[in-house]
Amino acid sequence: MSEDPTTGTGGGQERPRPEPGFSDAVTQMEPGLLSAPDGATSGDVDLPEGLPRSEEASQRFPGGLSRLADRYQLEEPIASGGAAIVWRAFDDVLSRSVAIKLLHPHLATDPTTVERFRLESINAARLSHPNVVAIYDTGQEVDVVYLVMEFVDGPSLRDVLREMGQLEPQVVAALGEQVAKALGEAHAQGVVHRDVKPANILLTGDGVAKVTDFGIAKALSGNQATLTSPGTVVGTAAYVAPEQLEGGKVDARADVYALGVVLYECLTGQPAFSGDTPTATAAARLTQELTPPRQIRADVPRSLDEVLVRATRRDAALRYADGNAFAAALAPLVQSRPSDVTAMLLSGAGDSGELPAIGPDDSGGFSSGMPTTRSEYGRRLVTAFVGGLLLALIGFLATRALQDDPTSGSEVTAEDLLPIEAAVVFDPYGDGENAEAVPATHDGDRQSAWTTDTYRDSPRFGNEKSGVGIHFDLGSAQEVRQIVAELVHGGIDVSVYAADAVPDPFDRELGWGEPVVSFSDVDAEGELPIPTGVRARYWLLWITGLADSGDGTYEAGVAEVRFVGS
Repeated sequence: MSEDPTTGTGGGQERPRPEPGFSDAVTQMEPGLLSAPDGATSGDVDLPEGLPRSEEASQRFPGGLSRLADRYQLEEPIASGGAAIVWRAFDDVLSRSVAIKLLHPHLATDPTTVERFRLESINAARLSHPNVVAIYDTGQEVDVVYLVMEFVDGPSLRDVLREMGQLEPQVVAALGEQVAKALGEAHAQGVVHRDVKPANILLTGDGVAKVTDFGIAKALSGNQATLTSPGTVVGTAAYVAPEQLEGGKVDARADVYALGVVLYECLTGQPAFSGDTPTATAAARLTQELTPPRQIRADVPRSLDEVLVRATRRDAALRYADGNAFAAALAPLVQSRPSDVTAMLLSGAGDSGELPAIGPDDSGGFSSGMPTTRSEYGRRLVTAFVGGLLLALIGFLATRALQDDPTSGSEVTAEDLLPIEAAVVFDPYGDGENAEAVPATHDGDRQSAWTTDTYRDSPRFGNEKSGVGIHFDLGSAQEVRQIVAELVHGGIDVSVYAADAVPDPFDRELGWGEPVVSFSDVDAEGELPIPTGVRARYWLLWITGLADSGDGTYEAGVAEVRFVGS
């Protein structure tokens, strides 16, 4: 069954308008296939109980808007990042679900940010390809700047990798061919994506890979170059090409490099480069060639290994010239329709036909330790989902225990508390982890919580980033003497920052200055005393160390945050 590009659903049928209602609150703790990062338009994402929908949504936007252009009814937030939030909406004119990206209100008055957002519309709308998320409309209403996109009814590649760890070579080749074709279309139009990463690759319900979020793409020619200052690195540390770091010419080959690194991670289950900080991670590629995948995983076919080694050469002149050339190199390795192969990544792919062998190769077979049938993929996803439900139950019981503790927060009276006007995930090195759940941190309900993504093997975010945080807006400058953070699990490391203005979310450095105070191994109800005399409107809780979940994974969860005034 092929996808209808006008609806983002299979078989060309209209997607019925979603009925209002809430899923079981347990889904809020599952960071895998039920969540989507910034730019993703993953469908049917269940949000935690208590998040606003429909009528209540108007409170989230200037001017009391819950409907745009007299046709788009905002229904629920499905993803968020440092610059924008993505909502599922219903287009009354064409009777279909759409995804609408809205610039965060505190950025909508910044001319440079608004211009970048406008250029996203122009660049992306020029691209018409089955492997590119379609752009339908754009506009501005009061202080709301928005972009209307195709609604994609599946997970991101980042979600899939968090669930499965590594993918079969056949699947990686099929995925790479589709993404490379999408990039090839952009390159033919003179556009470089500049931020190819797993979070920006989505899967539809029938397995088609689609590239999204050309939000920081820049045309290869024209006046758009003035929007990015010389020497500014635009991209994500784990995937950025060497020439982007060095301030050199950035063209289609930077996207080829980034996709090669993404496919390397899919094959090996680990980042191509890692360091103690995002800067160190990015800088490693200036002096090192990527280790051939076959040296890490012996069952990678030599033909696929050679393609990825060429795509990720430090010298851009030695890589494939553009996405189309990369796709042409991968195509002989894919023996079935690519989307039929990548459909096996989705939950519910039911028949037990074996994966097709990879194309002409002389490297031998595949590891028997990895699943090779659709049913085995399905069992693996079910196992991961059940594990997520168990984590959710643990989180629920932990927050319930906090609620039932009569001594919890007893030293703080209602008169001491400062009102919180807004809270937003601050994630300059990522995609806005579970940002749609941030309101749970100050809703007065200890049974709801915001959590980070789940990381394997290391409490330091799997070496993918240096931290993630939430910044709180108190409405005006306030002197704070204490912050009380009620956590799902104790044991996190956190630093507190204060500022009179929120740093530019496009700045990959943590622009909050020096921390006011830092804490290690914070208890489940962490009392964070603030030095006397610190007064600010914006406060950042920056998490640098995650709690051990007891099963080899790490995460942080925040149920409630209270600011205690002086």
